[in-house]
Amino acid sequence: MRIVAFSDTHTQHRDIKIPDGDVLLFAGDGEFRSSLDLIDFNNWLAAQPHQHKIVIAGNHDFFCERFPGEAKAYLTEAVYLKDEQYVLPNGISVWGSPMTKNFLDWAFMDTEENLGRYYWSKIPKNTDILLTHGPADKHLDIAVPGGDHLGSETLAKKINELKIPYIVCGHIHGGYGIEKVGKTTYINCSVLDEDYQVVNKPVVIDL
Repeated sequence: MRIVAFSDTHTQHRDIKIPDGDVLLFAGDGEFRSSLDLIDFNNWLAAQPHQHKIVIAGNHDFFCERFPGEAKAYLTEAVYLKDEQYVLPNGISVWGSPMTKNFLDWAFMDTEENLGRYYWSKIPKNTDILLTHGPADKHLDIAVPGGDHLGSETLAKKINELKIPYIVCGHIHGGYGIEKVGKTTYINCSVLDEDYQVVNKPVVIDL
């Protein structure tokens, strides 16, 4: 199975060249601020050939936070996950969440304590792919060289506890890349850099 992962398009999704594959994962920040933004993204998704498409929101996706039911209804071409699980036909389990730790006044944010207590605690033990908007602490979570780690400490703890094989995220554009630690592969699939220019390619995962 070929999985294609990307995130942080910020309305520039039509400028992204998406590789062919079986499953398309979007890790948030399409910049969905209205129903029209979601409709446009959904129409673009319809043109992608992947059999399965899974979408989560991110901290710039205010419409999804304010109108969760409508967000799911507009995304007819994808499975929209908000702190929930989806199992692919071959049995691979994906759990998705838009949450990140507090930073200014963006969407889908909470304190580190609340993230661990109310969100990461929901992640099932049998999760094969964890799809979160924000990264785990100390894993592809630095925006600029020499900068601070910006990922979630409680998320990192939960990943270690559950020994999840694949972690897919975005949010920190400068953290783009792949990092393998033991049996866990961390993937930051942000296609934009910190200047919001399209510089990175979607990440391909062959399972």
